[in-house]
Amino acid sequence: MVLHYPSVRRSNWWLLCEAARSCGIRLATWEPHRLQVHCMDGEISGCYDGKPVRPGVVLHRTVAAFQGIVAPALKLWASEGTVVLNEPDAAYRSRDKLLTYLALHRAQVPIVHTIAFVEPSEEAMQPLADHRGVILKPAHGVRGEGIRAFGSAGELLTAWEGGCGQRSPLSLAREHYVAQPLVGGGGRDLRAFVVSGACVALMQRQAASGEVRANLALGATPTRLSLDHPAASTAVAALEACRLDYGGVDLIEDDDGTVRVLEVDAWAGFAGISAATGEDVAGAILQLAMTRRLGDRLGGRLGGRLGGTAT
Repeated sequence: MVLHYPSVRRSNWWLLCEAARSCGIRLATWEPHRLQVHCMDGEISGCYDGKPVRPGVVLHRTVAAFQGIVAPALKLWASEGTVVLNEPDAAYRSRDKLLTYLALHRAQVPIVHTIAFVEPSEEAMQPLADHRGVILKPAHGVRGEGIRAFGSAGELLTAWEGGCGQRSPLSLAREHYVAQPLVGGGGRDLRAFVVSGACVALMQRQAASGEVRANLALGATPTRLSLDHPAASTAVAALEACRLDYGGVDLIEDDDGTVRVLEVDAWAGFAGISAATGEDVAGAILQLAMTRRLGDRLGGRLGGRLGGTAT
């Protein structure tokens, strides 16, 4: 079962369907807003359209806005034997850039110097004062949305005072931001896709002229890279640090040649990197799902036999 909206980033869904047809797997779509969790004395059940259900395998994708219902439902099903790829808490943590950097730091995975804040100040931005370029990112931004580049930390502060930050009233949902040096002047990065502890696709992205964001959706040009590139092993380490089964990793190579992680995304699209590299990312994800499901079934049968023998 795929928990998502097929119309959102349709090309990724199409690739999953093609991969499923090639290996005889049936995919079903469930829409996140139609989930419920029923809580009663002595019983809790995950439901879809009011009916108790327990899927065998769940892939979740366009669910970021539904954490309050999706995370509990997935955890409940997992406790009942459902194979859930990308544990929900880990997936949601990966969408927050600051939490991602903390996880990477603990695992000693190289990261870019980052300052996180709700409101910037001259004192807070002092470590970036000597950098000729600074980039500002909303902590939960995706596909390059909300990213802005500045010539210096001072320019960032001036723009912030002019209203570039989203100064909403204080609330639990208020966004925080990260500021980083603009490595190499921006406009070029690396994108990897990792599945089950292996980098299955890797490319370099060159932004369109005059653009610092190297997203394919913004016109960047991709170039396939060999999987023995140092970025591949760094991407694998990043996914392990974030405790994800599969996902995308954005990286950058600094002036000293060190590959550093920019972002990790449990729900990264894979249509672009599949087209650029020719790699079957969707097939790798489904193979992981089926391997995990088969392993659980065999483990259950073996456990039952051993239990019977012991008695």
